Amino acid sequence: MVYSIPERVEIIELFFKNNECGNRVAELFNQRHPEKHASGKIVRELVAKFRETGSVHNKKRQVENPVLNEPTEIAVLGQVAMDSTLSTMQLATATGVSRTSVQRILKKYKFHPYKIRLVQELNEDDFDRRLQFCEIMSERAGNDPQFLFNICFSDECSFFLNGTVNRHNCRYWSDSNPRVFHEVHTQQPEKLNVWAGIFGDRLVGPFFLPGNLTGQMYLQLLEDAIDPALTDIIENVPEYDEDHLIFQQDGAPPHYALIVRQYLDQRFLRNWIGRRGSIEWPPRSPDLSPLDFFLWGYLKSKIYKTQPASLEDLRQRIVDECRRITPEMLRNVRERFEQNLYSCMEAGGHQFEHLIN
Repeated sequence: MVYSIPERVEIIELFFKNNECGNRVAELFNQRHPEKHASGKIVRELVAKFRETGSVHNKKRQVENPVLNEPTEIAVLGQVAMDSTLSTMQLATATGVSRTSVQRILKKYKFHPYKIRLVQELNEDDFDRRLQFCEIMSERAGNDPQFLFNICFSDECSFFLNGTVNRHNCRYWSDSNPRVFHEVHTQQPEKLNVWAGIFGDRLVGPFFLPGNLTGQMYLQLLEDAIDPALTDIIENVPEYDEDHLIFQQDGAPPHYALIVRQYLDQRFLRNWIGRRGSIEWPPRSPDLSPLDFFLWGYLKSKIYKTQPASLEDLRQRIVDECRRITPEMLRNVRERFEQNLYSCMEAGGHQFEHLIN
């Protein structure tokens, strides 16, 4: 039971007015305050504290000042220098310093727990391919202001009912942003497979795939859905020109099927970007794909705000969010793609996402 300061003063006064009898004081106090149920023991403990401290207030908790001397700071900072991925709890265990002191030391020296960014793993021979691609694309874009507008960037993505990655516990301690990244494999199979394209200021699709994509299924998708959608845009929007249309895809196995490449050569007169296209798409380069660096992440950030109830609910959310994407957003994506080309060239074909603010 909690007693207010006036109530404690009242108990003390009753105690000294009633022959210092705790039980009698409790009885009198309870008559005045039936909801309190004070006991003789409570009265005697309160009186004992009053006699010891001269106050009815609770004792203030004594907190020892942390020992932040030079050897302690050196121990913590030295441990950070050896392994900057340790948590404050791990640093405390390794140095024998309290976690609170570790946090004070890191704050004093302006260390910040930066998040580790996940980027696509690259093979040794990927760098030259990425560099060559970026040089070709940036040169074409520089010579033709409409070049990037006329490309239909495309990709597939899998959406899982409850699949999200939690990176909250990935940190790297430093006094400045070290631009740390961690290579991961991407594009693991999930539940609902979707194709979409970005064609100038228009979003093409989304088109849903019945299971895992194969070469035959992709060819059918091109013939029955993708090509008619592109044709509809070209015929009804004056800004688009059939003669300048360029189709882009990555080097996924279904895209590389012979029947698919033959169709693309015939339909786009070899004016397509991809594996064995007129412009080679570099492998393992989602950072250069507008759908990877924008669309899929954007959609998932909207779709997974709440848990989808079913695959049908998930499908409808994808469709709804795609409809909300504006031409202005896609113009910004196109500008970002061009910036990524230059960033990749500056990085010598290496990963660059962790270097972008």
